[in-house]
Amino acid sequence: MFNVDILKNNNIDVNASLELWGDMNSYNDSLKEFKDTLNSKLASLEKYKNSNDWNNYQILAHSIKSECKYLGFMNESEVFLQHELQGKANNAEYINSNFETVRSTCNKIINILSEYFGEEVPLTPKNILIADDSSIILNFLEKNLTNEFKIIKATNGKEAIAAIEQNNLYAILLDLNMPGLNGFEVLNYLRDNDLIEKHPVVIITGDDSEETIKKAFDYPILDVLNKPFNDKSINRILGSIASFYENKPE
Repeated sequence: MFNVDILKNNNIDVNASLELWGDMNSYNDSLKEFKDTLNSKLASLEKYKNSNDWNNYQILAHSIKSECKYLGFMNESEVFLQHELQGKANNAEYINSNFETVRSTCNKIINILSEYFGEEVPLTPKNILIADDSSIILNFLEKNLTNEFKIIKATNGKEAIAAIEQNNLYAILLDLNMPGLNGFEVLNYLRDNDLIEKHPVVIITGDDSEETIKKAFDYPILDVLNKPFNDKSINRILGSIASFYENKPE
């Protein structure tokens, strides 16, 4: 017998769903099928997003939204509703900026149902945000970090702030010199929203002048990664981030 409190404690409307499915066996069968197919549906959504196939994107977002509602995942269904509507509107900017919310919602559902069915909960990679306007820097860091971490990339301060708002981040690697909102403006956002001491922030910069470094350390950042860097300096930064969490008060 499965512990239905696991669902209810995660705000899943089991009672409403049972009015549709009639009995727990049918409901559980549908939950299991939903869990087992969700990763492939997420992959298809991402494929449609990357190819700008908004018609199929909104159709699949609608399907997942409906399944969420039928199975009692009411809050999660709202995420897919928004992506259905924005897919209909061909709103690539919204969808690309908010796709990580889709991914994290799918992972949340899978984790809840894995626990409910007594299965091993999949390990969720730690998210590291890399904000830099250089594709070379982004790709180099992603290549060196992707085996252990899930990399979220931003090319300007606006994208960085959106990623901060939408994701549970393990660390932030932040370039200071970016178009639009620069790194210092992102630091201001983190400070003003009481986030800068919750997330270890490493500054990426090619400007090693005393004035710039001093200005950066006026904020409670963790460290500075000077360009150009190599595997050794990246490992040093990872060690600093690990130490941040080891010494962080409970």
